Amino acid sequence: METTVDHDGAGSNGAAATSPIDIPGAEIVEALSRALELHDYRRGLFAETEAHGVRVTRLALRLTERVAPELAADPALAFGFQLHDIGMIGVSDSILSKRSGLTRDEVDEVREHPLLGERIVAPVACLAGIARQVIGAHHERWNGSGYPRRLERQRIPLPARIFAIADVYDVMTNDQPYRSALAPEVALAEIEQGAGLLFDPELVPVFLAMIEAADAAI
Repeated sequence: METTVDHDGAGSNGAAATSPIDIPGAEIVEALSRALELHDYRRGLFAETEAHGVRVTRLALRLTERVAPELAADPALAFGFQLHDIGMIGVSDSILSKRSGLTRDEVDEVREHPLLGERIVAPVACLAGIARQVIGAHHERWNGSGYPRRLERQRIPLPARIFAIADVYDVMTNDQPYRSALAPEVALAEIEQGAGLLFDPELVPVFLAMIEAADAAI
């Protein structure tokens, strides 16, 4: 999967406005992305890991362009979106492959993956800023119920607040090992209900309008 940024600010596998070699650090991001994909390949999830990364990066960048265009112009943001789950490499395969419910200790290990991700990218200059913010805080929630640091409200970095909405939407609207995809309108309703609880209440209406406008244009 090539790390590219097109005119919509989205990662893609096809032709793009910006060549991967023109973006500083893109080769490192590509290598890390492939490491994560190969990690999931052993569990039969290679295709979905790659597809999720492309879809959620595209969604999150589109939302960023609407609420913080100055952030969307920084290639490091797309890098963070693409590598958000890089810390999963450090979680035991036995846990990630488990079909039954997880024990409390296993849940705690999974919830360490944002911190592991921060440690993985820390030495990489192009990933040490907003990319690391996304990787470390994409599971934090507006009301402080998230992890790993239980940050709340504006203490959660804006890039991570943006990504959290796009990530949840993409997961809900695509098939998962544990359930079938939800209809987009169902997913949007759940996100709307989470405004001010799980998600930034100022970002949610923008996301809803963005998705509805895209659906109307089809």
